[in-house]
Amino acid sequence: MSLAGELKRNSAETVRPAAFFTLDRNYFVGNIAQYGSLFCEVNCIDDLLKNDNFFPLDNPHVRDAIEKAFNEIPSQVRFKHAIGDKTFHFDLYCFPELGQYNSSIGCFLADRCRDEETAISLQSKIDRLDIINQAVRAFAETTNLNEILRIILLAVTSGPGLGFNRGFIFLSDESLTYLHGCLATGPSSPAEAGEIWKSLSEEPLSLAEILRFYRSGESPFDTYVNQLVTSLKIPLAESSSFLKRSYEERRALVIDSDSNLNEDEISLKKKLGAESLAVAPLVSRDSWLGVIIADNLITNKPISSSDLQLLEIFARYASDAIDNTHLYGRLQRKVAKLKKANEEIIRTRENLIRSEKLTGISKMALEVAHEIRNPLTVIGGHSNARLRKIKDDPENERIYGIISKQAARIENTLNRFSSIISMSEKKDSKFNIGDLIVETLRTMTSVKSEKMPVVDIDDKAKDGMILIDRGLFHKAMMVIIREASLIAGGLSNLRLEIKEQHNFAIILIRGEELNEKFAHSFFDAMRIGQGELKSQEISVALEIIKHYGGDLGIGSPEISKGWLIVEFPLIKEEE
Repeated sequence: MSLAGELKRNSAETVRPAAFFTLDRNYFVGNIAQYGSLFCEVNCIDDLLKNDNFFPLDNPHVRDAIEKAFNEIPSQVRFKHAIGDKTFHFDLYCFPELGQYNSSIGCFLADRCRDEETAISLQSKIDRLDIINQAVRAFAETTNLNEILRIILLAVTSGPGLGFNRGFIFLSDESLTYLHGCLATGPSSPAEAGEIWKSLSEEPLSLAEILRFYRSGESPFDTYVNQLVTSLKIPLAESSSFLKRSYEERRALVIDSDSNLNEDEISLKKKLGAESLAVAPLVSRDSWLGVIIADNLITNKPISSSDLQLLEIFARYASDAIDNTHLYGRLQRKVAKLKKANEEIIRTRENLIRSEKLTGISKMALEVAHEIRNPLTVIGGHSNARLRKIKDDPENERIYGIISKQAARIENTLNRFSSIISMSEKKDSKFNIGDLIVETLRTMTSVKSEKMPVVDIDDKAKDGMILIDRGLFHKAMMVIIREASLIAGGLSNLRLEIKEQHNFAIILIRGEELNEKFAHSFFDAMRIGQGELKSQEISVALEIIKHYGGDLGIGSPEISKGWLIVEFPLIKEEE
């Protein structure tokens, strides 16, 4: 029995299609036997064998396998061959024909198209899973929402990944009243698609590399689709829509027909420009985050059920990533709030420490003043009495005069202590900062018979309230304004402005004439004790200001150069 007959007998119709034949030295085919029927739904072996020159002898691997068989060396070769507009894959086994003395060989031809299709399909699935894996790893490396959205879109439109032509992301507002377009990627025309695919095919890039390419700002693409998506705002009305249906059913949908769509949905499809859309919901643990919309506008490739299923799976990972960024944002805001509260606690504690320090200083000053004032009264009173009685005694008059003057000097020092002593008796209340400044200036101008300086109160600061003792405020500001008026050449030559900045009332002081060194001149005078500014007085003034959380300094460049700055914390609304 011949080998061809043995192969043909009892051949199964479901096995891989194959054929056995002989081949002579002239490459003539004879004794053909076929078996098997499953071959890509087409009997391609039959079509191949009908072709007189079916062997691709121009393929050196095929020709080498045949020649080896004629030289009594069994061989095998795998090759592909084009038949019409299709390419098919074969395995060819060549071996010497028994009893033919090298005049012919036996050939066994088997198709492997189904294996190739399975391999391609498997590789496609591996590539898709790999792109999802890369995306999930990339999600873990950032908490930036824009980067998360970019990763989602790159995974959706990546060639080896989900492979859609374009992707759009819409996110919902907190009240779930509308979806607003955030980010998109993909070409706007076949020409642009060609440029993108050409640039990516030159050197295959991973998802991370493509993301770095977009982060660098070098990408010239996606301009049109981003302009389109950011212009869209979709209201979530009570009526049903495919977006809401996707969310409510928690599954991805294909929208490939205008039937059963309302006017808003048809309008959205027209704006996006695609006949068929894939929609996948972005859902957090307890709310609707938004949707991913993808299409194949350029290739017009149908959206398969496997494409949709994969988009739905990926949307779940993307939802978790977006939700995590929202949670991280809320956590950051809470941390910032706690930090601010902690700073407020520290500031309050410092104020309490200052208050206790001032109370201690006040008690000490009161005791010192009391211990000194009693004997001082006796000394001063006795010397003054003796001065009134002494006549024609220059030496005693000189001595008692010195005693009287020194006693008066000590008395003045004790009077300055009263500024500190009064801190222990302060009565804090809420006052309008503008009113307090005007009261201080009116007191000073009435004493010195001068005109009121210019006071400009910003609209934002007109209702600014501070917590302070009125008397202590006047004492502190009188010391500062008095020295400032000496530098400016008189109270009427001063200019004051009151503003609100960062929860502080800012009092700006300088001369009427612009002088960028005005504040520096003030601090120089304070440092060397010029004019009427005494070190004890400025110390008390500064202690009062700092006790209430304020400060004294030079204006920053963004406010104005040359201004002397006094600031007090404003009372917050919740307080």
